[in-house]
Amino acid sequence: MASDHLVYDGEALSVVLPTTEGSVGIMAHHANIIMAVTPGLLEYVPAGEGVGAASDDRKDSVKGGRCSVVVSNGLLKFENNELMVLVDTAEDPDSIDEARAERAEARAREELRRSHSMREHAMTEAELSRAMSRIKASKNKHRL
Repeated sequence: MASDHLVYDGEALSVVLPTTEGSVGIMAHHANIIMAVTPGLLEYVPAGEGVGAASDDRKDSVKGGRCSVVVSNGLLKFENNELMVLVDTAEDPDSIDEARAERAEARAREELRRSHSMREHAMTEAELSRAMSRIKASKNKHRL
């Protein structure tokens, strides 16, 4: 779920997403956890058609039953066999404008050179990480 819309609400066989601890895979009956999500590609496999219908505005990439969404910073909580992922943004890799993402990456790299405070530096690093994730997902959208 992004801060402004629901991406998927239903059962899934597995979910793999980027966290501060590295890439984490979650399946049914995983131990309860709360972790920080980092910018990157979240992939999930829905548990069959008709099970847990997706929201009408779902625009994620689907390749061979695997769905992909580019996510930004956020949190995940897995408890009582239910996963909730809350992120600032979630985008369909097919809708990413690669040239725009590359310009955002260049701007963020320039801002990193200019940042003065630790807070500015951290915010710019997050922008850079998001831009790089968007570029990577856009370049790989045909291989998902």
